[in-house]
Amino acid sequence: MDDTEETAATPYAEAIGPLPVLRDTTTHAPAWERETSRMGVADSAAHALFRGVDPISPGTIFAKQMDRLPHALVPSLADLSSSITVVRRRREVGYFRRFSSFSEAFHDPVPATPSALELVLPPPYLLPPDGEEPPAPYLTKARDARQGLTGYLVGWHQGEYSSCPLALRGQYYVKAPQWWPDYEVPYGVMAEPPLVLTYAREELRRGDPAAWSVFRAEWAVSTAVALLQAYDERRVVLLYPPRLRDWIRSVGATNIAADARGEPDDEVEGKLLALLRLLDELPHTSAFVERLTNRAPNRRDRAGWVSVVLEVGREGSRALVDEDLAPYELPYSSAVTEARLAVPNPWGAAVARRRHLVRFPGGGDVPPSSAYEPVPPVSALPEPRPPTLVPPRRGDNAERSQRVPRRIVAADALEHGDVPDHRFDVLHHLPPRGVALGLANFLGVDADELERYPAGYLVSALCHLVVDVSQGVLSWCRTVPEEGSTDLEGLLNLVGRRALRDAFNRSLPRVREGAEDRRRRWSEVGDGYPEGPPSRRARLEEYPSGWGR
Repeated sequence: MDDTEETAATPYAEAIGPLPVLRDTTTHAPAWERETSRMGVADSAAHALFRGVDPISPGTIFAKQMDRLPHALVPSLADLSSSITVVRRRREVGYFRRFSSFSEAFHDPVPATPSALELVLPPPYLLPPDGEEPPAPYLTKARDARQGLTGYLVGWHQGEYSSCPLALRGQYYVKAPQWWPDYEVPYGVMAEPPLVLTYAREELRRGDPAAWSVFRAEWAVSTAVALLQAYDERRVVLLYPPRLRDWIRSVGATNIAADARGEPDDEVEGKLLALLRLLDELPHTSAFVERLTNRAPNRRDRAGWVSVVLEVGREGSRALVDEDLAPYELPYSSAVTEARLAVPNPWGAAVARRRHLVRFPGGGDVPPSSAYEPVPPVSALPEPRPPTLVPPRRGDNAERSQRVPRRIVAADALEHGDVPDHRFDVLHHLPPRGVALGLANFLGVDADELERYPAGYLVSALCHLVVDVSQGVLSWCRTVPEEGSTDLEGLLNLVGRRALRDAFNRSLPRVREGAEDRRRRWSEVGDGYPEGPPSRRARLEEYPSGWGR
């Protein structure tokens, strides 16, 4: 921005007169009279909005907007917009003049994806605070106005929006497009609406391709800036939807991180790319959102961010999750990994390090005196001792037992044949409410995928899972390792969350086939498959007329 543009605007209080005070109604009419006497604003869309919302006292509506613009400037005639008759703050001086030049040269349809060529203002976009930033409540109210089927794209300065009747909002505000939910930021994100929404609102309402092209590019930049600021101030990553991340990548991290000379800032660019890569690895499912919400149910914004830490290595910056969101397997930071090692059992160490560990916490082949003794870090563990040999047995197994360490020799595993079919028939008629979501939270799968199956099928698959795991553990116990029985990783591969999830997914088709097979066998007998649990079938047989259905 050159010097001529900076001096082309003067503070409103100096050029026109004092700003109206919202709570002092005696200042509204005089301020409105001074406003209407300005040159070039009588027929503007901004004044039409004030008169349309309240024809009797438009000065009050004008005061509601100007109350949010204490730093308002009066622009030159070349920089005067019809959508707003002032410039909100100094960094926006000259914007409408630049947009008009861009719009005159733009003759193509709206591109498939935004690019840096559609940005009206040059870099830098990561600017230090200048005291003219909008308060957080203004940005939150602007986001709330965009929600729902009747949402509208509103600037943070438009305090009169709530006073406009619902029937008139379509005449003065930009209706949120149908695709907008795919590009909306989570609640609590302090992303400013694009500048084109403020200074070219009427062009957007008409569907001008140039205005919408600029809108998409500016929204990508604004959300990327909010993403970086959230990490710098709070050490969190905002859970942006995938399509919004695609817009940010389309504009380019290099262009967003550029300085005043247009040269990219490698550190900022690496930080932005690392946060975007982490977002690609995080699950965006209802179960994951509920997992975050449960960590702080009293915070409405908790479902929109995850604590992260940025680590810089030889391969560049890498963002890691800095809070334990088990049972989800995510790229966790070293702090979370070390915290998991303090869990009172050796399985956390086996999960974290994927290596052979000693059998009991603290080393040795004797269990600790307390079951709650914490596990020390892996680096502090002594080398595993040689396995303690048991006394040789008599008979042909004496030589074999001489080299075999002590192990589990007794197990009571349930076989599939031990479960009667009628028990599964009862399970197939369970109510579906809550079953899929409960299993999804523990298995780390998407609840939407599990909801395709009846609730009884899910519970039956869970029963099959118990049988499969018990048989796997029994087989593992009967297998004699060559180098001792301290292979916790081997057992973990049988009973770990991934193994349980895979076994559960394999059980679902088997449950369905089993139900169809039993239904077919019932049909062959001639009585038909029972369409209700045994207790309900007994009542129906007792009252054949259908009473009690």
